[in-house]
Amino acid sequence: MPRPFVRRRYIVDWKLQGSLCLHGLLYGMLVLVAIGGGIFLPLLWNLGDSNNVAGLEEQAIVMIYLHERFWLLAAACAAIVVLGAIKFSHRIAGPLVRYKRNLRWLADGKMPPPLRTRDGDYLKEEVACLNAAVAGVAQRVEAIRKAHRAMRRELLALAGGGVGPAAAPYAALLAADAELSQKLEGFREVESGDELVAVPAATPALASGEGS
Repeated sequence: MPRPFVRRRYIVDWKLQGSLCLHGLLYGMLVLVAIGGGIFLPLLWNLGDSNNVAGLEEQAIVMIYLHERFWLLAAACAAIVVLGAIKFSHRIAGPLVRYKRNLRWLADGKMPPPLRTRDGDYLKEEVACLNAAVAGVAQRVEAIRKAHRAMRRELLALAGGGVGPAAAPYAALLAADAELSQKLEGFREVESGDELVAVPAATPALASGEGS
């Protein structure tokens, strides 16, 4: 039974998560400005009304009371926004960091294992598409390897093992086969989803004369 997938860090992409936190703070501040304006402006308007002398003391007390507590509430709201943005962004940045890493590996000819996500992560559909793409490429590479091994056996049989006078008429084919073998060696698997571990997956060179 595979062990549960747990990330050890909440900040995995400073640029993305920092941007989301800043945007969250910006919108949170705009909300606080709107709330503060809705609370304080009417009181200030009434305090400046010379016809409302009787209620000035009561309104001043309310104004002082709100002012003493508003900034504490604003700081608490900012902390909630930041913590919420970090948690929310972690659900995006966590899969996205590994998504980009696996794409880079695939571009380098490395076949990573299926990318896992946690229950609350976003980008699940995109991750499933990437896993399917990697599996499809790996299957096609393996099919090419099998076809190459079969072709090489036939070629070596015709060329007398690839050495001696019998190989001369097949020199161009042997060279092309060796080049293809070298190209196929560039496709390797990655054992771990967290660390890059190159697994030798080379096709033996024709010069060795070994079959598969």
